[in-house]
Amino acid sequence: MKPISIVLLFLLLFANTHAQQIDYPNISMENRIYHEDILSMKMEKEGISFALPVIRLNSGERLLFTFDDKSDAPKYLKYTFIHCTHDWKITEGLSKNEYLNMFEESEISDYQTSINAVQFYTSYSISFPNKDMQISKSGNYILYVFDQDNEIPILTHRFYVVENKVDVSMITEQASDISLRQTHQQVAVTVSNPTFRISSPGRYLKLLVMQNGRLDNAYLASTPTNIWGDHLQYNKPNEILFEGGSEFRIFNIRTLRTTLEHVLRQEFVAGVNYTFLYPDQERAYLTYQDERDINGCYFVASDDGSSIYTADYTDVHFYLSINKPQDVDLYVFGELTNWAVNPEAKMEFNEQKRLWEATLYLKTGYYNYTYLAVPKGQKKATYQYTEGNHWQTSNRYNVFAYYQGDNLGYDRIIGYCEYLSNKKNED
Repeated sequence: MKPISIVLLFLLLFANTHAQQIDYPNISMENRIYHEDILSMKMEKEGISFALPVIRLNSGERLLFTFDDKSDAPKYLKYTFIHCTHDWKITEGLSKNEYLNMFEESEISDYQTSINAVQFYTSYSISFPNKDMQISKSGNYILYVFDQDNEIPILTHRFYVVENKVDVSMITEQASDISLRQTHQQVAVTVSNPTFRISSPGRYLKLLVMQNGRLDNAYLASTPTNIWGDHLQYNKPNEILFEGGSEFRIFNIRTLRTTLEHVLRQEFVAGVNYTFLYPDQERAYLTYQDERDINGCYFVASDDGSSIYTADYTDVHFYLSINKPQDVDLYVFGELTNWAVNPEAKMEFNEQKRLWEATLYLKTGYYNYTYLAVPKGQKKATYQYTEGNHWQTSNRYNVFAYYQGDNLGYDRIIGYCEYLSNKKNED
């Protein structure tokens, strides 16, 4: 090898090593904000609203990620992608240059400051994959944003890159168990692989079934119920079960000048906007109510200006009237809490009002939300005490087929589907 080639190789190896010097122990592989100035992070597929952030490998599909920074001046922010296992751990033994083409990190250069808003903010956006950051392998991914100047984490957000190697389909029906027929939805999944060979499906293939973006109650299936021809069926009665819940609740704050859906009053005091919602009632013992929702999502909007950058922020006060058992905690939940049981959305009892309440600082727009209860000492939430459960509820399900056969060394997503149970006819 010529001397100049050795020098170039050394420089490339050094640059690659330097780019990967990220303090991963200080971040978690989940949707999370680490800096107090960051607000309203949101990821969606370009051109498709109200869906999980899923794109197909090498398809030209892109994700759009946006967030706001309420500090006085823009930050010098960079981002990178982290490949993860099916259970959201960093994929060991897989270096970034094995799943990222072009660069391994990039600067966020697309930003815009707010216009005539009470809360000043800088709105950042990233559209990817792009000319700087391209992805070469399917799987679970974390978008990691960090402050290059101060070397501190800013946020992390999950997304998925999938392949079309197998066909995945699913259906939902009432539970087979008589005691659960009115309250739960039973899921059956079929994987067909006419052109893709799956080695030892009981060992190397895992199916993750999610309901409404939640991972706390997701079901991981590893053993097919039946195998016939090129079809794998996961349909054992009472195995893949989910609480039906109720349709999501709604409030509308597209404007702060007047009250819209479910808003009791708006106030502006000492330079701060306040929004007070009507108190919500417990629905655990009510009959099913057929209402239209957007599956727990939200969208930002401003009827008070001509630009999306005129959208402002307000303290939104949630109230829930419920005789809560003492062994559970209550939370506001939805895309507005980044599909997570968020400590900031935990409800506290107001003795004076005799109501459970929580306050979230939100951007103007149209919102879905629900209330979840988490039993003490557990991570899995339930609708049982707050919303009630009905098999008729329209829920969004997502199924991911993870495969690690053929000595891959990483969890590849070889198939995917999205399904809406009890889909309502559009008016």
